[in-house]
Amino acid sequence: MKKLLFTLALSFLSIGFGKAQDKFRKDYNLVSFYDYETKTWSDWEHAEHTLVFNYNSNMDIAHFTANGKALTYRNIGNKEEGYTNGNHYQILNVIDDKGYYLQIQLFDDPSIGMKIILGQSMVQFSKD
Repeated sequence: MKKLLFTLALSFLSIGFGKAQDKFRKDYNLVSFYDYETKTWSDWEHAEHTLVFNYNSNMDIAHFTANGKALTYRNIGNKEEGYTNGNHYQILNVIDDKGYYLQIQLFDDPSIGMKIILGQSMVQFSKD
């Protein structure tokens, strides 16, 4: 019986450690906003943002903003992958702290960075 409990305990611990390995952090220092009325992007502004992906068992995202706020994006699944202009990305569907459905488009290339998309509104984060 003790062997069975020990084996079960090790199994649960290994599952927990496997999840921890999926956690990763992205730091960005530039931000730009899309104006859907003029269909143009703003100039890049310096602003430090940090995102921690898969920070818990639901694989949610923590966003630490330039003004010191901590936001949480609840992962609701439906991860998609693709390419645009030869650049690989992943898109996640999330819900923010206020209940808005968003998409987060994360590019492999940090100079392209990441976009947060809410309908026709977009914010892009990048690292120079």
